[in-house]
Order: sequence, then structure tokens, then C-alpha cells
Amino acid sequence: MSGNGPLGKRAQPSMQLPLRLHQQLPVRTPRLQLVELDLTHLSPLAAMLADPVVMRYFPRVMTMAESEQWLRRTIERYRQHGTGLLAVMQDHDGVPAFLGDCGLQIRTFGGQVHLELGYHFTRAAWGHGYATEAAQACVGLALMHSDVPEVVALIRPENGPSMAVARRVGMSRGGCVLHASLVHDVWRVTRRAFEALALQ
Repeated sequence: MSGNGPLGKRAQPSMQLPLRLHQQLPVRTPRLQLVELDLTHLSPLAAMLADPVVMRYFPRVMTMAESEQWLRRTIERYRQHGTGLLAVMQDHDGVPAFLGDCGLQIRTFGGQVHLELGYHFTRAAWGHGYATEAAQACVGLALMHSDVPEVVALIRPENGPSMAVARRVGMSRGGCVLHASLVHDVWRVTRRAFEALALQ
């Protein structure tokens, strides 16, 4: 992976890990609840990650086995980093429904360690503002309950929907990085920018 710094530059820690953001869970918004992913979420998660439309801005779809590996790595990151992608749930007539995942991951590029916002949502969840609602909650979690100076997002240049979400949570674009052999724009929101947005 290469970033804005010299190639091969060793990453310098820019935050104290683990962040312990998961001590604040569950995260609740007016319509959603964000909780730790676990193996009970594997079936709907794998169906989402196998959908070529959902995954069109990612390198490829995942098989069931790959989805389980991805899920187990995510669960392990909770322990290692104190943060990670979360299950986005909504109550449907008393039954929790899986809408996707959204959360904060540790990502290294440009010689620094960053806190990255990421998400996937099922096609059925598109068009209802859930991504923005969950993303705002996750950015707020990071900036209110840790000392990180900013949250970043890595977004493919052609991914208009994710760029729109980034703008709605106060992010601005600056720089690019090669991630998973694909060029991504780097979007950032600082504590000051997020607080200013909250006052509007």
C-alpha cells in the first residue's frame, strides 16, 4: 500500500491503541442500533458481500468462506484495536434486521496510522439515509470518545454515493492512496469540522 508519504516509509504510531471505543457500545441513533459483529451475523453478511452490485467498488465479491474469514478478522480487531466495523441493525416488528456494517478501522498509509470510516449496506437498505445516519454516529463516537484528531475514509473516485455520504458527515477530499491495488481518494473530517457541522 502506498500513500502520500515516501514509499517504504515505516508507519509512525499516531494514536494509542487499543482505542476502547467498543466500551461505548451499543451505539443508538433514531432509527438504528450499532453492535459488535459476531458469527450470528454471518449469513446476512455473506449474502451482502456476495452481491456484485453492493461490491461494485470493491475488488471483487466474497465467497461464504471468505466472508467468514473477514468476519473473524473483524472480531479479532475488536480485541487488538478496541474498534472495528459494527453490525447495523434495525428493529422490524420486534425482530432485529441486519442492514449492513459500519464502523471505524485502523488503517496505515502515508507513514501514519489512521482511523478509517468504512461501511457496506444491503441493497434493500439503500436510499433511506441509513449510511449517513450510521456514519455520523461512528464519526461522533471517534471524536467524542478518543483523542484522534480526525477520521478518514478511502473512497474510489467513481463512487459517487459514498462521496455524498462523506460530504454529509463533514468530510473533504485531499490526496489519494493505493489500497487493494486500486486508487482511492482520501476524505477527512477533523474534530473542528464535525463540531461545526453539528451546530448547523
